Amino acid sequence: MRAKHKLLEGLNKIWLRVQEPRALSVIYFFAYLAVFVLGLAVAIDPPRAVQGTLGQALVTCWAVMLVAGGGIGAATALQGAWLFERAGAILCMFAMAIYGVAMAALPVSQPSLRTATLCFVIFSILAFAARLVNTRRYAYDPER
Repeated sequence: MRAKHKLLEGLNKIWLRVQEPRALSVIYFFAYLAVFVLGLAVAIDPPRAVQGTLGQALVTCWAVMLVAGGGIGAATALQGAWLFERAGAILCMFAMAIYGVAMAALPVSQPSLRTATLCFVIFSILAFAARLVNTRRYAYDPER
């Protein structure tokens, strides 16, 4: 029983160190982490269709932007280091835009597939733009 109590106290201390609003910071942490994993996947095994459209150099640049943006964002989202998180969000937005351009340029037999893909890309860009708006005033959380 005592060990369980200690564990809960430890988890609570960690939770209290997360930037307010905590739930939103955790959600963005996982969003950045997903972008980071996507960047690793693109770097290891680039999608052939995108590679054919963009070329190897731009696909490599895209992978670097995904890894850097996701990594910087994940490393800073929970702490409230907004100056650095904004840099990560901007990299993520540019990486999503590159993917959107590549998808728009691909020949697609089903227009609804292109529409769905482009809508997901736009949604992703807007989600990171919302984070930029939420963190625009300060370089870090002024309440800390």
